[in-house]
Amino acid sequence: MRYRTILLICLFITHHACTPAEPEEEATPSLALAEAEGAFGDPVKLILDTDTANEIDDLYAIARLLPEDRINLLGITSAQWFHVLSGDSTVYQSQRLNEEMLGIADRMDLPHPLGADMIMGMPWGGDEARESEATTFIIDQVKALPEGEKLVVMSIGATTNLASAIALAPEIAPKIVAYTLGFQYDHERGVWDKDEFNIRRDLNAANFLLNREDLELHIMPTSVAVKYTWPREDTFGRLDQLGAMGAYLKQKWLERFPDNDSWVMWDVALVHAFLDPDMAPETPVRTPPENVQRRIWMYSDLDFSAMQTDYWETMNYWKP
Repeated sequence: MRYRTILLICLFITHHACTPAEPEEEATPSLALAEAEGAFGDPVKLILDTDTANEIDDLYAIARLLPEDRINLLGITSAQWFHVLSGDSTVYQSQRLNEEMLGIADRMDLPHPLGADMIMGMPWGGDEARESEATTFIIDQVKALPEGEKLVVMSIGATTNLASAIALAPEIAPKIVAYTLGFQYDHERGVWDKDEFNIRRDLNAANFLLNREDLELHIMPTSVAVKYTWPREDTFGRLDQLGAMGAYLKQKWLERFPDNDSWVMWDVALVHAFLDPDMAPETPVRTPPENVQRRIWMYSDLDFSAMQTDYWETMNYWKP
């Protein structure tokens, strides 16, 4: 009897070791502008959450979004980006630039609430919300949605404001579609890397969003966005034709990075990917092993030429 039991156990193990795992069910992302019918308003409602003073590409992303008539831009919220070299009160630096941009665009009517100036939780972890004008704005806009409609929140910096809004009002999570820039991801090996600037600015918030099973999450990893690198000479030549907005964007490049003859337009890549999904394919991937296991959407490539063409065609809006 003892040997029969051992034999049966061995056969069971052998069978299951050789039996292939059930394939994961393929899913289709609810990409905002490609498949917006039903889940989104017309035009799609969007809040942009941005650490504008950190680098220069946030400014270029705002300039691209403001003229876009396929979205209803509800507001621009400022995000913190504190680190040892940043100086104090980084969210106030971002807020100031947001207001400068809106002033040049003659859009000071657009809501631009101030975000949190420190991370979610504590330096050693935690998910205590960081309440701010931005979190109140996000919550109020989601709660004002018609029944069945969703709101896009695009975070192109640390996700402190978005994560805190959901922590304060968990019922809003299923009504949000989140687009974020951050992480690195190896599609061949299926390996995540959280050692990335935006994620390091608030790892607690990033983990909080990954763990929210009721939140649809789309990520542009910097390992893909890095392909969207602009040469300075060509960029400046185009900006010179765009009046006050072009002059401002050129000035900020020269002020912040005078020695850089190119720049990765990280945030602009995500804007393009959201607006025109054909320019950037997505694939469903599993969250990192240390997080709640669920499926999120990860961009795997981008079409540099198509994005560049779209950007400068849209930027003609700013010509005097």
